[in-house]
Amino acid sequence: MLFATSLLAFVGAGEQPHLTPRKLTLLNSHSNSVIQSLSFPASVLGVYLNRKRLVAVLERRAFVYDLESLALCGTLDTPHNPLGLAALTSCHMPSCLLALPAEGGMVRVYDVARGGGAAGGPAGSGVDVLCELEAHKAPVTVMAWDDEGQLLATASKKGTVIRVHPVRHEGKALEFRRGSTPATVTCLAFSPPSLPARLLAAASDHGTIHIFRLEAPGRHPEAAAAKSLLSAVMAGVLEPQRPLATVRLPGKGQAAICAVTHEEAEDGGEGAAAEWETRLAVATAEGILYSYRLEVPGGAGTAGGDSSGGGGSSLRASLEGEWSLLTGR
Repeated sequence: MLFATSLLAFVGAGEQPHLTPRKLTLLNSHSNSVIQSLSFPASVLGVYLNRKRLVAVLERRAFVYDLESLALCGTLDTPHNPLGLAALTSCHMPSCLLALPAEGGMVRVYDVARGGGAAGGPAGSGVDVLCELEAHKAPVTVMAWDDEGQLLATASKKGTVIRVHPVRHEGKALEFRRGSTPATVTCLAFSPPSLPARLLAAASDHGTIHIFRLEAPGRHPEAAAAKSLLSAVMAGVLEPQRPLATVRLPGKGQAAICAVTHEEAEDGGEGAAAEWETRLAVATAEGILYSYRLEVPGGAGTAGGDSSGGGGSSLRASLEGEWSLLTGR
C-alpha cells in the first residue's frame, strides 16, 4: 500500500491461474477496481513504492517504473536475490534512492529520480549509480532507509552486527551489536525525524527487538575526538555500540516487523502544553500486534536522555497493549 492512500500493489501466490506470481496488479482499494497489471518473465519477489516510483524485484533483476504513468524507467541486473531484497526511500525529492544487494556483502545505491530509459546507467537503464557500500562480509538480508533518505541501515544473514551508512555525505558507518548468537534480522526501523534522539529498532526471529541510539555527529566533540584517536591506535579492537534496550516479546521466538512512532498524546487537556509520546509497534508473523511505550529517565516520553550506545541512562519499554490482527481483539 502506498502510505495511507487507496493504491494497493499485490502479486499472486500462484494458487489460481489469474493470480500468477509473474504478474503485479495495481488496485484502487476504495473502488475495488484494477488500475493496471504488469507482467514479468519470472516471479516477482518484492514490490516497493513511493510517490514517484514503483519497483518490482525479481530474482536477478529489478524493474523501475514511473508511478504516475507506469512507464518503464529502467531495469537493473542484480546477483542472485531470492529474498527480493531492496530499499526505496519514502521521500522522493530532490532525489529518489534505491538500494539493491550487490556481490558478496556489497550494496549498490541508485538515484532513480530521472526516468525515460536513456543510456547512462547499468544495462542501458535510465537511472544513475550513486555509490557502492561495503556493508558486510556476508550477503545482506535486510535494509532500511531513514525518513529523510540520508541513512541506510543494513544487516547480513549472520545478524550479529547492524550498520548504518551515511549515503549522501562522507562518513564512516555506525556499528551496533545485536548479539553474539546468529539470528535472522527481519526488520530495521528508524525513528521519525521529530524525535530529539534518533533511534533504530531491529527485530529478529528470536522474538527480540533491540533498540539503538544514533548519536548525532558533533554532539560530544571531545568524546568523538578521543574515540577517533583510539580507533586509529587500536584499529579493529573497539566493540560496536550495544543496545539501549532489548524488548522480549511474550511467548516463543518468532519473526516480526516493527516501527517507532512519535505522536502527540491524546489525553492533553484544552490549553495544556502538547505532550509527545514515543512508542514501539511490533507485528509478529502469528498476527499479534504489541504496543510499547518508550521512555528514557530524564526525558519522559521523548526517548531523549543523554545515553549513547549502551552507556548512561537506559531506555525503558513498557507493554501497553496487545491485539490479534486476525480476530480484531
